[in-house]
Amino acid sequence: MKRLTSHKTVLFLALIVLLAPLAQLQAGQAKRGIAGDWQVNADVNGQPIASILTISQDKQGKLAGKWIGFWGVSELTDIKREGKEINFAWSAQFGDSESRMNFKGLMERGKLSGALSSDRGEFNVEGKRLKRIPMVMGNWETKLKMGEREFTAMLVVKADEEGKLAADWQSQWGEHEITDVNFKGGKLTFKRKSKIQDRQWESTFEGKIKGHTLSGTFTSEQGDITAEGKRVGAALVGQWELEITSESGNRKQLLRVNPDLSGIFGPIAIKKIDLNNDEVAFKTVLEFGEQKFEISFTGKLDGRKLTGELTSSRGTRQVTGQKIRRTPAGQRSRQTRGPTREPDVIFVPTPQVAVDKMLEMAKVTKDDLLYDLGCGNGIIVVTAAKRYGCKAVGFDIDRKRVKESLENVEKNNVGHLVRIEHRDIFTLDISKANVITLYLLPELNVKLIPQLEKLKPGSRIVSHDFDMRGVKPDKVVKVTSDNEWDEHTIYLWTTPLKKEDVSDE
Repeated sequence: MKRLTSHKTVLFLALIVLLAPLAQLQAGQAKRGIAGDWQVNADVNGQPIASILTISQDKQGKLAGKWIGFWGVSELTDIKREGKEINFAWSAQFGDSESRMNFKGLMERGKLSGALSSDRGEFNVEGKRLKRIPMVMGNWETKLKMGEREFTAMLVVKADEEGKLAADWQSQWGEHEITDVNFKGGKLTFKRKSKIQDRQWESTFEGKIKGHTLSGTFTSEQGDITAEGKRVGAALVGQWELEITSESGNRKQLLRVNPDLSGIFGPIAIKKIDLNNDEVAFKTVLEFGEQKFEISFTGKLDGRKLTGELTSSRGTRQVTGQKIRRTPAGQRSRQTRGPTREPDVIFVPTPQVAVDKMLEMAKVTKDDLLYDLGCGNGIIVVTAAKRYGCKAVGFDIDRKRVKESLENVEKNNVGHLVRIEHRDIFTLDISKANVITLYLLPELNVKLIPQLEKLKPGSRIVSHDFDMRGVKPDKVVKVTSDNEWDEHTIYLWTTPLKKEDVSDE
């Protein structure tokens, strides 16, 4: 007779194996290699427990990842790969105790195998790479224009288990059949057979999908008809970082909403997420061996925020969420010219008190575009975005600083406002910005004058500690940090710059 595992033991074992990272695949990742999402099954007392593993890789080949279980999120550590072999670890929290989890295994030809171990046991693991969900999938509310007349319809794009696309055309006018659906490189094409009463005709569609918009043309013997569409539920699609509050404490969780409004809550698949105006709801089932637990969520969507309640047999918990960007560590740096020379100055962090005063003196608003020339750890652009809601771009020639800035952007969830670029600031066109921030040496500030003179009238330039010889500042202010001996000088200039005669100095 088969021995049943106790409720407590099942929960404990499930917690161990449901420690798996979850993150969106990067658009630029290669189809092969270890980077991506992996569906994993661990054998626990003869019961397969599913989880998801994600590994990401930057341009320098450095591996990173996260793990997620139903009870929380953490980072992978000690990731090592040699040939087909891969090892990594993470720390799992069990009440007041912490246990180190270790994985050793192989990744090859889209499959994963190995063992997950700790001081509490060892489990065999097998997995396979998850297929990406095409951005074309989902419901598209579409408007058709033919002369002065306008019609509406719903284009529903779906895929079978093999990834083959199909579509339905839902309209109050006639009957329609769609075949030969193809989507590649952002381009969508298909054929359509239509019948309205006794009239029958065929047409072809060719269009493009950009983000959550669709545009294209139907072509037939009757002429061309333009079509414009919007994805239903676009505001919800993406990845959400959730904070779940209960009497036993807070924990973080991830919710991913796919283009077709299916999703994943932690390691648990969701077949359908309902969105009605700003009301969000879903139900799913968490399986531990032979036991099943129903979980439901109801909440409200407000821009990039999600609030609501999560209900299960263990009670009701409050949920608050923030939408995060779909790029590695929040985003990737742009490298258009690939600067390779050494930095002009050593990196010294700008203290928060100086950052605050710089932005205050520049009178930053949400309508500004701020460029930080030599962004270091990204503190200025992050503060500007969080406090004032403005768009900001940080530039640095040091790859290490770029990485630190990207991590800071991700940590503070401002990737929708902030971009970090690996660039040589002396080759930049900065004319689009109307706020410039600096923490460079005086001679470097002077070197930037030809670029600063191309800024629009009324643009503001603020510098921490160093002036600009030959240009008169509009204002100079001194601030001190908590340590009264730590004094900082902030310089403000506005364009057009006010030149001074320094020939006799």
